[in-house]
Amino acid sequence: MRTKIPFAGRCLWLCAVMMSISVVIAGQLIALQITGDGGNNHGNSEKEIFTEMIPAQRGIIMDRNREPLAANLCVGEVKIERHALRDINQVTYGLAYNLVCRSEEWLQTDDRQKRERLLAKKRCELLENARKEFTPEERAEIHRLSIKDGKAAKMLLEWDTAKCEAYYLEHDKLVSELLARFTTPGNGCTQKYIPLSAAEIQDKIGQYQKEKQIAQAKARGEKPGVSIAHEFYLVKDIQPEKAEELKRALDEARIKGVSVAVGQKRNYLYPKSLAHIVGNVSQVNESGVIDVKGAGGIEAQYNVHLSGSAGHREYRKNVRREIIPHLDDRYCAPQNGLSLQLTIDMGIQTICEEELDKALRELKTDVGCVIVQEAVSGDILAMVNRPSFDLNTLEVITPRGSFEHDTYKDRDGKVDNGERNYACQTLYNPGSTFKPIAGIAAIDGNPRVTRNATVECGPFMVMDKKISDGSRHFSGRMSIADTMKMSCNPATANIVFAYCGKERYLEYLKRLGMFSPVPVTLPSMFPGASYKNAQKASRLDLATMSYGYSLGSSPMHVAQIYSSLATGGVKVKPRLVDALYTDSGKVYDTCEAKEGDNVRIMERRTAKEMLLALETVLNPKREGFGRGTGHLAAIPGYRIAGKTGTATKLDPKTKQYIKNFHDASFAGIFPIDENINWEAEMAKPKEQRKKVYVIFTVVDGVAGGGGSAAAPIFRAIAERLIEHENIPPNDPAAYAEHLAKKAAQAQALTQNKR
Repeated sequence: MRTKIPFAGRCLWLCAVMMSISVVIAGQLIALQITGDGGNNHGNSEKEIFTEMIPAQRGIIMDRNREPLAANLCVGEVKIERHALRDINQVTYGLAYNLVCRSEEWLQTDDRQKRERLLAKKRCELLENARKEFTPEERAEIHRLSIKDGKAAKMLLEWDTAKCEAYYLEHDKLVSELLARFTTPGNGCTQKYIPLSAAEIQDKIGQYQKEKQIAQAKARGEKPGVSIAHEFYLVKDIQPEKAEELKRALDEARIKGVSVAVGQKRNYLYPKSLAHIVGNVSQVNESGVIDVKGAGGIEAQYNVHLSGSAGHREYRKNVRREIIPHLDDRYCAPQNGLSLQLTIDMGIQTICEEELDKALRELKTDVGCVIVQEAVSGDILAMVNRPSFDLNTLEVITPRGSFEHDTYKDRDGKVDNGERNYACQTLYNPGSTFKPIAGIAAIDGNPRVTRNATVECGPFMVMDKKISDGSRHFSGRMSIADTMKMSCNPATANIVFAYCGKERYLEYLKRLGMFSPVPVTLPSMFPGASYKNAQKASRLDLATMSYGYSLGSSPMHVAQIYSSLATGGVKVKPRLVDALYTDSGKVYDTCEAKEGDNVRIMERRTAKEMLLALETVLNPKREGFGRGTGHLAAIPGYRIAGKTGTATKLDPKTKQYIKNFHDASFAGIFPIDENINWEAEMAKPKEQRKKVYVIFTVVDGVAGGGGSAAAPIFRAIAERLIEHENIPPNDPAAYAEHLAKKAAQAQALTQNKR
């Protein structure tokens, strides 16, 4: 039967169907080229979108005079992506370019499209050369043996393993030679980087030894003891301009599998100072972006403020990982971090470091600390700890010099990397620097008790234990002032027994903050002594507690006792951060004390009585019971109140006290004003307030005591602080005479040396 549609019509219909099929196939191929999934990703369109994180600039840390302490440096890092270095489709780009870029055809033309055609042709030749040729029977056998792993079967059918390995080796060599030009000191890397030759770089990225071990283990039917690193950083700390040059060189050479990330690195301008205050950072990499995160000190405590918020850029890539511009691409700018201004004064910090190191060398110990605080405002002006560490190199810093990380050992033979903040984290017996608490508890709220109230000062027994002053012997009655001056243990214990009692004494310990952390904005602060354990104290414990034993403390806790006396009885919250600033320089937060931060804990009369009592500690005259234990801290012309402390150390192994092995300390307040009114001072503008300085120093493990080992350190620091801060003397004539004597002594010493 004849069809109703003529032959010509049937041909047209057939052509139309074939054309439609061709259009559909072409559309699918285009979608596959762009999205990699043939357009079948309607429910997962986000797979084609890539997000690049853009780090925010970390805020700067400054001292009180806006001297930068921590800033940022731009750096680059070279990242190896080995999966691309072992992909035949990827490595042939670099190999093809290396072969054609010197050819006559390439050099004779500047036409980009023509060059790309030459490159594509050469790459096709390389790929074709690497293909395997199989008979139909061989292909069927490979399919049968690899039926469980279709991808592996496809690879076996498509590529010649030996030729691929030769390509990989040649490409590794090509990459290594290029990288070697950019990864040596003087050519981009910092001086601390150990340079690698092209052969060494090739060995690192190729991991040939590991490949051999894995192959041998598999041949024996064993589990390999090593694994291949598929992504790792080859080089860090490349100068940013060199990193950009390397990026361009990699792109030009068509090298795949090597990426260069450019970000920021924290740089410390005073790396050997304030390690425990400023802290350091750890480096993190997110989405190929180098970023830093606070790992200690202010860097950690204020990490959220310093870090800011990272931005991001969204873009699309095709199957060849080429970026495709798109209208929906989004860009979100990063929000830079806040900058911090500390209360630390680098001039005072340097003075303290120099004087402490000098004293520790003379005393033949490596351990100690100095704290300098302006009492009225609570500003911490300096905090020195030894040992410490270099923020940039992590070298351990001691009075005797620097040691490489993990090489310095303490007196017990343990590795010490200087990471402990001695001033804030050390638990030690404060010794006699604790004695003013007994006087405070006795006088406060009791008008009939003054610094002249007396107690028995001779040795006595408590629970079959003798309370005495060791080799020193006092008898009769002694005033509270003389108890401080002579640092008498029995008299101090009797002050607690006669005028306080256990509950009242513990109450004042609590008021002074001995049972809670000092509210300094630093991580890992000593939490304070246990109040529950203190409540269980026996009469003997109470006696020894009064003169600085049986209750552990940190140097920072003890410093707050004297700061509270210097302010006339107000416990002021220590300030370490003075202000926060935005990226544009505007004040974000003044960090002023909030309601409840500063609390009056004793009457002004109490503070006055104790200041006058502690002033006698520095009396050089042999009157009454003798000269004060802190007479070596006295500076003629200045009124100074202070207290020595000497606590015998325990042997960590035997738990026995060691003779002539002490924690020696001295706490000093100057220039004192026993009538200071803190509330009135705080009502004044900041620059018009009285300046009263508290200096507390501790030296660990010395033969001498607080009067002979620590008091001279206070004096040396105080004399230089007077010049640095231009602190006027209470008695100008006496100070002028003192300076004249010092000048004459220096001149005589110079003449003797000649």
